[in-house]
Amino acid sequence: MRRHLPALVLVLSPLAGCGVDDTGPGRAGAPASGLPLPGGHPAAALHLYFSSPVGLERVSRLYGGPDAPQAAMDRLVQGPDPAERTRGLVTFVPPGAPAPTAVTRERDTVDVYLPPAWTDNRTALRQVVCTAADAVGTGAGPEGVRVRLHRAEGGPVTETCAR
Repeated sequence: MRRHLPALVLVLSPLAGCGVDDTGPGRAGAPASGLPLPGGHPAAALHLYFSSPVGLERVSRLYGGPDAPQAAMDRLVQGPDPAERTRGLVTFVPPGAPAPTAVTRERDTVDVYLPPAWTDNRTALRQVVCTAADAVGTGAGPEGVRVRLHRAEGGPVTETCAR
């Protein structure tokens, strides 16, 4: 009998099946909603824009508080983290510069008030515009949000995110 056991196993194994019934699809739970915060609510993400050799690149930061546009401005002036710098991302926002103030008054518009003597560097201003526009969260993407840049002198200039 021992001599025939391997042959018997080979003959009977297709009849054993895999144990999964043919029941069709079933209902699943709720879709994934992000990492939980200590209060049990899902974490949201802020998107900041830093410069790379191929243009502006979007990076994410976990965030779970109110006033996303201002929080994004506060984080933008901190610059890329070490891992992002290793990937070649840089910022043209001057080191130690105060954060612009971002205020959302309409669904698709954010007003950004630049501190006095803030840089005129075009890439730094594009970083601010795209970061503020993305933080509004209209669902249309940053390209669909108007950003009004306010300086201490002169009237506001309206921009849109063009990466």
